[in-house]
Amino acid sequence: MQPLTHKIIKVFIPACICQFLLFLLAIGTVHSQNLEEYRVKAAFVYNFTKLIQWPQKAFDNEGEPFNIVVFGNEYMKEYFQTIDGKISTGRVISIQYSDPNAFDYKQMLAESQIVFISRHTRLEQVLEILSHVGNRPVLTIGEVKNFSRAGGIIQFFTRDDHLHFEINIKNAEAHQLKFSSRLLKLAVIVNGK
Repeated sequence: MQPLTHKIIKVFIPACICQFLLFLLAIGTVHSQNLEEYRVKAAFVYNFTKLIQWPQKAFDNEGEPFNIVVFGNEYMKEYFQTIDGKISTGRVISIQYSDPNAFDYKQMLAESQIVFISRHTRLEQVLEILSHVGNRPVLTIGEVKNFSRAGGIIQFFTRDDHLHFEINIKNAEAHQLKFSSRLLKLAVIVNGK
């Protein structure tokens, strides 16, 4: 009986180790894909600043930066930092990070032109953020399901392993934002809430 137990242990332990290593590799691949996804989303946000027109009242003065508030996990920062300080339509992009639980996030929203809300934000918090934005000329971008139907303007989604976005035209009009025809051709258009 002893030799059989020894053989099982010799086969079982290496098999468990292999499965564990494959599991770690899969987690690393998914994490890497998520990080690459945020690199692409940050690039989209940068391009949105070029393809969307804000009304004059969205900025206090000519030299005011594009203030972008990002609600999300810590690991997203690295990718949004890649657009921080870049120039778009004559304005410097300024990225700020916040949390819906932070006491100062409402002030950040009051000074922003773009708000990015990650899928890691709870639905109640998403609705609260959108409520604080109101109808001011602020582009709201989110990842949570039905974001554009809940009052957001642009919603990112993945279909067949490709990143897409939808634009809620009625919400954009309520916020006095004008989208270029080039941008509209790339989007799935949603009308109404």
